[in-house]
Amino acid sequence: MFKRKLLQLATSTVLAAMGASAQANGSAMVNPDSGVVVGYWHNWCDGAGYQRGNAPCVKLDQIDPMYNVVNVSFMKVYDTAAGRIPTFHLDPAIGLSEQQFINQIAELNNQGRSVLIALGGADAHVELKTGDEQPFADEIIRLTDIYGFDGLDIDLEQAAVTAADNQTVIPAALRIVKDHYKAQGKNFLITMAPEFPYLTTGGKYVPYIENLEGYYDWINPQFYNQGGDGIWIDGVGWIAQNNDDLKEEFIYYISDSLVNGTRGFHQIPHSRLVFGIPTSNDAAATGFVKDPQDLYNAFERLDAQGQGLRGVMTWSVNWDMGTDASGKAYNEQFIKDYGPFIHSNSPTPPPVDGKPVFKGIQNSRILHGSDFDAMAGVTAIDNEDGDLTGAIQLDGYVDTHEIGTYALTYRVTDSDDNATSIVRSVEVYSLKPVFTGVDNTIIQLNTPFDEMAGVTATDAEDGDLTSAIRVSGSVNTSVVDVYTLNYSVTDSAGQAVSAKRKVTVSDGTSCANPWGAGTVYLKGDEASHNGILWQAGWWTQGEEPGTTGEWGVWRKVSDSSCGGGGQPDPEAEMTVSGVASEYMADNGQVNLSLQVTVNETMDLNAVITDSNGDVVSDASLSVTDNASLALTINNAEAGRYALTVTGTTADGETASYEAGFTVKVDGGVTPPPGEYPLYDANASYAAGDIVLGSDNALYECKPWPYTAWCSSPAYAPGSSQYWQDAWIRL
Repeated sequence: MFKRKLLQLATSTVLAAMGASAQANGSAMVNPDSGVVVGYWHNWCDGAGYQRGNAPCVKLDQIDPMYNVVNVSFMKVYDTAAGRIPTFHLDPAIGLSEQQFINQIAELNNQGRSVLIALGGADAHVELKTGDEQPFADEIIRLTDIYGFDGLDIDLEQAAVTAADNQTVIPAALRIVKDHYKAQGKNFLITMAPEFPYLTTGGKYVPYIENLEGYYDWINPQFYNQGGDGIWIDGVGWIAQNNDDLKEEFIYYISDSLVNGTRGFHQIPHSRLVFGIPTSNDAAATGFVKDPQDLYNAFERLDAQGQGLRGVMTWSVNWDMGTDASGKAYNEQFIKDYGPFIHSNSPTPPPVDGKPVFKGIQNSRILHGSDFDAMAGVTAIDNEDGDLTGAIQLDGYVDTHEIGTYALTYRVTDSDDNATSIVRSVEVYSLKPVFTGVDNTIIQLNTPFDEMAGVTATDAEDGDLTSAIRVSGSVNTSVVDVYTLNYSVTDSAGQAVSAKRKVTVSDGTSCANPWGAGTVYLKGDEASHNGILWQAGWWTQGEEPGTTGEWGVWRKVSDSSCGGGGQPDPEAEMTVSGVASEYMADNGQVNLSLQVTVNETMDLNAVITDSNGDVVSDASLSVTDNASLALTINNAEAGRYALTVTGTTADGETASYEAGFTVKVDGGVTPPPGEYPLYDANASYAAGDIVLGSDNALYECKPWPYTAWCSSPAYAPGSSQYWQDAWIRL
């Protein structure tokens, strides 16, 4: 993590950066009055991603300044035995005391940035009842007064959206809170993050919007995690949320439908609509925008029709600063792509009688060691006095040789003594060094081992830093054990990064840390099994490594053999991508365009069967590395289908892939279930398993990290209170 620094402001009353009109002194409520970039912040450490990446602990003062709205996640019910009124507890693992957390919220306010408390999340189980309005409002006010929050974001998901009396109690409580602070001359921000399918006419989130009309400030819907859900456009057809080829069209048409209240969606004014997308493929199952230009183009089309959106939202700032499964940093690419776009397109207010107006003052990010001119492009004009650029006074400084976030205060006074001031945030940044070659490994007993062999460190600004790497820990190759090496390196900007590496020494007859069926393994624990080193993703006992599947608890760490026989022959492996969860038949035809990758030459056979088990499409081909695979279903009927791809190598090894999907016809709904088993409370379920619920509807077990809940009777599909946490109704 890198440090950030905020200079003390010499004045007690300044206008906040990025157009915030409220006094930003840490106690006032900061309200951005132009474009917003909203980022959610994790009140926990080391979040696991959909693609096995990691979202690290992040302190508030480490968040990029271009996130001018930060949503602290989450206010929720931590223990149902303690009552049903949600609250907030700072996780001590973050590394902040309560006072430090409060101080950092005030620091963001001083930079003109709003900090909201987010209510809900996927596991919140918020369930308020009539009569809870005032107690809930009192708790929001208590937390706001303690921490200095600027508002609340409703982020209820799944069962919590409609649980008990939430749809009426929560809006009523928020109206009490907003009126409470309005009496103090403050605006308590109210926002919402509904999943977009709940925004159809009469949808589950509409009562919140209607009950808070005139009170809410903006809506930032989640346009992610909904897979095949989308919108039908005459002349275009079905545009699914996860269709990367039509991403610009999806962003434009779904926004156009919402801001105009057309195509079956509830209306949200364009000035109060913020478009929500994930920072990466790790942050959400679907919805990541691969090419930012798609969003730019869609926003420009909306601007051209006079319906420009308020900004963008993302889950989450932690994922923006996280790493993928290989340890490669995401390098805050989201804010680099969208921060400048949103803030540079915020309109400059026109000059008004009696008050000078600044132009060209934008929050900036500049590279460590580069040149910076604080007055470049900055002007001031006044209706009566004309150009006042020469009269601008500048307080503060930017040291481009020290990483940090600096505040510059610009002031100008006209001939009538009317003064204008504005704060500008300037971040001096440097990319962190990156390690390669520090993967966990297994070596044979008494085999020479060089801890630096193949290890490098590179830095975008400094180049090769391999010679500066420091290693702590040691490996005794004459003793069977698991050893830990810690690698660290610091760049010229003072940014230190580290990596931990586990080295297993095997005697050739047995594996170090062999897996045991009765052993309890926690997240991060490693075990050897069948010549392979595995790592647990969460608590587990009795689940055999190698049998839990792609989204299961065990992750392969190393293919190296720990049995002394050298490297084993690689198993046949095959990956298939491009399968959507739903398809819309076009004149009775459904086309699947897939990509297949193999680790050795295979003969492939692909088959699609309907719910009765009848083959409706098949194809065969030989693949050496990767290839495209096209399948067509003719005369397609609505229902569930299964895709099976089997690959066979020259020596008879096989690899297989299976996936299910739904076909819809003419925008209709999926028909009644076919041949699927009844849900069994005593059975063990894997991601993608489909069962028949007690209500005679089909349910599919969600992917990791929710898969483990599918086997719990507390999440029985359709009949339990929280089944939506584990299952998808088809």
